[in-house]
Amino acid sequence: MKVAVVYSRMFAPWVESIARDLSAYSAPPDRNIEAIVLEDLISSYQFRDDIEWLYVLPCIDPSGRPVPDLLRSRFPRARSFIPFEVQDLCWDKTATQKRLLDRGVPTPETLLTHDPEDVEHFVKRHTYAILKEPRGCAGTGHWVLWFEDSTLMADNGWAAHPLRFVGDGPSRIVGDELYYAPPYYVQRLVGTFRRTGFEIGQVLRAYVVESEVPFWGERYREHYRRPGDWILNVARGARYRFALSVSEETKNTALRAARAVGARVAAVDLVRTSASGPLVLEVNVDSYHMCIDRSFKDLPEFRDYYDFDRHVAHALLRTEETTGVRTLRPARPRQRQRRRRHP
Repeated sequence: MKVAVVYSRMFAPWVESIARDLSAYSAPPDRNIEAIVLEDLISSYQFRDDIEWLYVLPCIDPSGRPVPDLLRSRFPRARSFIPFEVQDLCWDKTATQKRLLDRGVPTPETLLTHDPEDVEHFVKRHTYAILKEPRGCAGTGHWVLWFEDSTLMADNGWAAHPLRFVGDGPSRIVGDELYYAPPYYVQRLVGTFRRTGFEIGQVLRAYVVESEVPFWGERYREHYRRPGDWILNVARGARYRFALSVSEETKNTALRAARAVGARVAAVDLVRTSASGPLVLEVNVDSYHMCIDRSFKDLPEFRDYYDFDRHVAHALLRTEETTGVRTLRPARPRQRQRRRRHP
């Protein structure tokens, strides 16, 4: 069996080490994981009909053709370990949110609207909320919203701006104001109001591989100096540590979220407080759009047990044995009258 880990050269600074680590777990002679730079395949006019499975990392087609079409043509016999429809679903946060709600997975109160008044009422009701770009990663396009006197403010961790709703165009800073066009994707900021102020909930990440969670991470800050600091993303200066103890309810919620979107490999972000949760924030997958952050490998506490790529590689190499795979379709809602099938 041959597996190809595919990525584009322009993304190499972020993903080359992932491809290298995955391929290091090959089991020759008959179980191999090969790292392939997409541009090399295109320039040499190669078609790889020996590849049976693809593990896709960020890549683009220089000609502008949809990446799934390009990969299907260059790897005519291969199936994507994470189906392309799942990659697209998890890249679109609003579509993911709708899927989670449809499958009964608990999430924070969420607003999807084109009406600015809806956003204002939502923020007034919850005091703090987070405005998210429908597509993106690493906290890009996230803004914490709140009212300062009668002015709706937005803070991304670097600067706070009065928020102005506009009819169209990309979000942009004009003077001191943030101009933002619909659609508006807003979530309640989950936390606890104490005498000393607002305390953000615990933000956890479940690393899911084939219906198992081999380990957990937690994102946090030592100090919160401004509302934008509640955006807990490593790319935004948050810190990371491994979480050694997580409740069974939290684990089951993470697995339900991964099944809801049809992901065999995923990083599921959740938030919880002493009074509420766990609630699912996002489901991230490795895809041609983005990749799951591996910066935890730089932690002093990192051990083989926490090697996400080792777990993923073993799942890839077991694929031939488990091809009763929940196929390549997203999981359906569980029906009580039917006995659940195990892969």
